[in-house]
Formats: sequence, C-alpha cells, structure tokens
Amino acid sequence: MRTKRWRPTLSTRITLTLVAVAVGVAAITAGTLVWNARLIILESRQAAIFDVLRVEAKMSVDALPETPSAADLTAASEEFSVPAVLINLRTGENGGTLLIDDIPEYLVQTLVDGGGVSAYERETRYGFLTFTAGTVVDAGDGGDQIAAFGVFDMQTQQEEIDRLVNLGVSIGLIFVAAAAVIGLVVGRQLGRPLESLVEVADGLGTPDQSPVVDTGYPDVNAVLDAMRNSEARLHTTIGQLEHSEATARQLVADVAHELRTPLATLVAVSEILADTESATPENRSEAGQIAARSATHLTTLTNDILELSRFDSNKADVVREPVDVAELWRDLAENRQWADVAFELYGDPVAHTDEVRLRLIVSNLVTNAFRHGAPPVEVTVWNQDGKLTLTVADGGPGVAGEHEAQVFKRFYQASSSRSGSESSGLGLAIVRENARLLGGDAWLIQTAGTVFAVWIPLAP
Repeated sequence: MRTKRWRPTLSTRITLTLVAVAVGVAAITAGTLVWNARLIILESRQAAIFDVLRVEAKMSVDALPETPSAADLTAASEEFSVPAVLINLRTGENGGTLLIDDIPEYLVQTLVDGGGVSAYERETRYGFLTFTAGTVVDAGDGGDQIAAFGVFDMQTQQEEIDRLVNLGVSIGLIFVAAAAVIGLVVGRQLGRPLESLVEVADGLGTPDQSPVVDTGYPDVNAVLDAMRNSEARLHTTIGQLEHSEATARQLVADVAHELRTPLATLVAVSEILADTESATPENRSEAGQIAARSATHLTTLTNDILELSRFDSNKADVVREPVDVAELWRDLAENRQWADVAFELYGDPVAHTDEVRLRLIVSNLVTNAFRHGAPPVEVTVWNQDGKLTLTVADGGPGVAGEHEAQVFKRFYQASSSRSGSESSGLGLAIVRENARLLGGDAWLIQTAGTVFAVWIPLAP
C-alpha cells in the first residue's frame, strides 16, 4: 500500500521559513560579533604582552656582559614574570627557565635569521590557550643581540571569548524562538482567510452556507467575491440548462400531442380508402379532403417547429435591407387571398429591416386573427421615429384575462372560444421570437376585439 506523502500546510511553511531565516540571521550576526570581539580581546591582550615582554627583556639584558654565556642568559631569564628563554643570536648560546625546544622552530628562525624584530604564536597547551612571543634586544652597550621568548597565559581571554560565544548562542536561540512564535502567529493570521476560502468553496452549491463578509485581507476578499460570482454564474447556467431540459421535454410532449390527431386522422382515412368494397366515391372524396387537411396541418406544424429550433440553436440569421412594406403586404394578400383584410400604412413605406422575418410576423398574426378571431381583420403599420409598429386587430371575443400572459407561449391555445381551426399553437411564439430577434417585441392589447402589436427598431 502506497503511503501518503506528508505535505506541510501554508502556516507550517511560513513558520519553518521564518525560523530558517532567523537561524541564518542569528548565526551570521552572532558569529560576526563574536569573531570581532575575539579579535579585539586577543589583539589588545597581545599588544599588552609585547609591551611587558619588551620592558622585562630590556631590564634583564641590560645587566648582561657583551657576550653572555648560557649561565648568564639563564640567570637573566629568571627576572621575567613568565617562563622565558634567552638566545644569543651571534653565538647561538641559550638559557632560561624555558627550554628552547618549547619554542616553535620557525619563531626562533624568524629572529635568528634577522628577518624581524618580533615573532609570536597562539596555541593551546594542555587545554589552555597560551601566547608565545619573542623580541630582540641588545646586551649592554654594543653587545650581542639577544632574542627573548616568553610564554604567556591567555586562558582568561579564552574564557571571556567562551562567555561571548555562549551569550551569542543564547541570543541566537532567543531570536529563533521569537521567530518561531512570530511565524506561528503570522501563519495563523494567514491561515484564517484561507479557512474562509475553504468554507466558501465547501459551501458552494448549498443554499444554507454561512456568508463570509470580510476576512480583513482585500486580496482574499477579491478571491471570495470571484468565487461567489462564479457560483452565481454556475447557478444561472444550471438554471438555464434545467429550463432548456424542461422546455425540450415539454416540446416533445406537445409535438407528440399535436401529431397524434392528424396522424390518427390519416390512419382512419387510409382505412376508408383501403376499403374498396364498402367505400363509396363520396366517402373516398371526403376522406381525401380530410387527408389533405391533415397533411397540410402536419406540414405547417413541421415548418413551425423547424423555425423555432433555429431560435433555440441561435442559428437564426438577420439580413437587414430596404423593404417596401406596402409591396410586401400586397404580395401576401394576393397569395393568401386576404382581399377582405383592411390595410393602412402611415409614414415611409420603405423600412430597413429583415424582409423574411417581417413577412413571417405579418403572416402569422393575420393567420392567427382568421383562425381564432372574427372579421373584420385590420392591419395597421406605422413607420416613424426609427421604428416600425404593426398591429393586427380582429372582432373576435378576445382572450380571457387569465390567458393574456400565456398566449405567446409555444403550443398554447387560450380557450375553446378561440380554437376553431387546426392550429399548431406556435404562430404567436414565432411572432415574438422574430420580433425579439430584430430587437423589438410583441404584445397583446385587449380592446373591443383583440389586437396583437409588434414593434421593431429599424436600421439607419
């Protein structure tokens, strides 16, 4: 079984980062301070040692003969406050309270070869820090040059340096602990808005989520607002999808309902026509007429459904061009045999709009008036103020108040009083869809009869 890899949280990472930075800063700062303090302590002590060495060497060597022997050198070394050894640089004789072998050879060579007037070395002997220093002085007036070496104790300075190191470590630990506390506090402060984000994200899609108004961080608030806006858009999209699904189901049910009657009629008619023995010529003629009407109804229904499907799929195109409204009406009236329909036009007869969609609007409104209304049918058009207004009035019984808001819905038929024909229930829906596609709308006006009105803006 594969183990889950541990991943630190944001607050943990912030804390660890601050602690790492604190450790680095503390180490560099404390190391620099301790190193500089160490140099100051050691160099100041070394300078004092050389002063003491020069004074004691001068005092002890002044009493020596011009060419001192080893015994003279040993006697003179006893005047030093520390173990010392004296070396005659000309003869090589040496003597003192300190063996010459205890002095590093390169220090002796530095003074014996005449390469310098002083030499020193810090080293740890038997667990203690010591400072070996050497200098050159003259034995008496015009005497041989004598190299004096002494070994000085620097343990006190070493202990002082150790205390500084311990203090630096303590300060560094305090600094790291403070950084850890600050990291935890900052991590928690930054973790709170993240918790708010998690809360909002976890509550997306649920109606009873607790709103997070302000986290105290503008950038986090912006993220929360973006999440809420995304949720709102998601809900809107879901609502639209649910509405589309419901509309599609309703459309299928309505189409099946509308198809059932003409199809049943065609089946019955086909049985009559197939009955060659008992069916009379009159029966066959009547059956043929019924079949023709049913086929016409099916064709109209199919064309209307195809027209609405273009609107639903956003594939309905608009081609605006100059349209002679009077000529369009004359053509419709002649083809549909609407000679008894009154037509009036006010304003410029030429309108810049989509001729095909305007023809559908006029045709469906007049057809609706004939199917569901009663004569007289009057068509009135106004072309003024950059828009085209069209009304179709009939003298029918009108639409009941409870049905006024429903008449433009698909497959809706207001009542039996307006249902005397084979209507698909899609004509008025097509009228409104075309009007809105052109940027206008359609509505119902209840007066002495029934008036359907449409307005569409005209292109300049």
